[in-house]
Amino acid sequence: MELKAFVCPQCGASLSVDSSDVNIAKCPKCGSTIHIRYEKNENDNGRRDFVTADGIKVASAVVPEDFELSATINNSWQSEMIPFTARIKASDDNGIVLVSDSKELYHDVRNIFIKTIIGLVPNHTSSGYCSFMDDEQIMKDFVSSTYNRQFRLVSKTRLPSFLGTHPQEALDQLKTDIQTFDSFVEINSTPVNHRCESILYRYESELENGCKVVIFAGMDYEGAELLYGGDLLKGLNLDGIKENVSKIFGDSPSFNSLNETISDVIKGKEKLTFSDMMSGGLIGKAMRKQKEAKEPEPVKNDEPAKENEEPIFGHPKRRVDQITFGAYRKYACLALADREEDAQRIFLNFVATLITDQAMGQRQNEKIAQKMAEIRQVVAQNQAIVMQKQQQLHAMQMETSKKISEYSRSASEGLMDSIRLRNESQDRISKARSEATMGVNTYTNSYGQDVSVSVGADHVYENQYGDVYGVSGNALDQDVLNDLNWKKIDDK
Repeated sequence: MELKAFVCPQCGASLSVDSSDVNIAKCPKCGSTIHIRYEKNENDNGRRDFVTADGIKVASAVVPEDFELSATINNSWQSEMIPFTARIKASDDNGIVLVSDSKELYHDVRNIFIKTIIGLVPNHTSSGYCSFMDDEQIMKDFVSSTYNRQFRLVSKTRLPSFLGTHPQEALDQLKTDIQTFDSFVEINSTPVNHRCESILYRYESELENGCKVVIFAGMDYEGAELLYGGDLLKGLNLDGIKENVSKIFGDSPSFNSLNETISDVIKGKEKLTFSDMMSGGLIGKAMRKQKEAKEPEPVKNDEPAKENEEPIFGHPKRRVDQITFGAYRKYACLALADREEDAQRIFLNFVATLITDQAMGQRQNEKIAQKMAEIRQVVAQNQAIVMQKQQQLHAMQMETSKKISEYSRSASEGLMDSIRLRNESQDRISKARSEATMGVNTYTNSYGQDVSVSVGADHVYENQYGDVYGVSGNALDQDVLNDLNWKKIDDK
């Protein structure tokens, strides 16, 4: 068996496969399913490359030699997982125009908490988020923007593209995309419904000169309905929310209702609408829910699909957190009605043989990996800033606590001084009142003893033994006092 070496377009890992006409390989590194087509197929006679004006090969397909080929790349991010889109075009002088657009992926986020989390992702790409569109609407928008004319739908059938003939490989690729997106926003999802289908529409229109034209437009439609839980809820301090709310409500029916409402909103079972936000938020919603619980439950029209019935996809009332949907690839062909048979043959051969260049897939993965690295770097920087701010806040709290302690100690000392001075003042006032009542004045002798002398004494003397006497009238001569060892003292 002959083996050939290939490179995974998703991660660049080496692949070894046998050289059959068509082969399916699974990358051992990233798990992507790769469709490998060889030049041997007889339908590949006439394969040509679609190259941009600056020399970048975008894709190849079987196209007649007289068709003029072109390719363009839009380097703007279409969604979180699509860093660029590419369009290839082929046309001849007889009015046949072939067009094919590369992969697009959209997200209809219906859970308000998931929407908030995704909105916090650095370098967030908002253009890929929109309301769910079914395949008919996507095709209508695609044809309108591509050929810029009015048209009417005539019929619908299955597109014979690779994904249309290999549905399991299409589903595996969709699961890989979902896992990559989950890693991008760092949350885990559980797919509850898938849809992978290749569809072909036939439209009719008219030119300005009245000539009738036909348009073939198809796509490899893919979609998944997702639920989030488990790991997502671990990051939310639900117990802390409940604890804070219980301080307000206590263990009451109102608190129990709010408790259930919080859990239901986080898990996506309930939606917190703008009307809810204007009517009391979670608390108001819980109150209304408690009131409605006393009334008969209305009949629901969003019952899950019964067994053996085709599951509803994208139903607006289906309780899912997110719908991921889009086209793995889109195709279109416009031709004059009298050339419909030739155009159909050329178009179907173009669809069946179209292969995206491997370098484009590798370039896409490099850009996604680069963006994820940038996001993680920004997150790490933000975390470092938060840690620094926390440390600064802690230091400020310590400094504030120190200043409060110093101020408290200073205030305490000042208060004690005030109390001491007040007591001394009260003592003096009390003593003066006592002396005035008894008719005496108080003196202190040389030994520190307080002695009382009649207020009638004009002069007070003490001797060496501490005896104190009061004299009315003139003061005694100082020489006499010195001879007798007496000295004059003053009152306090």
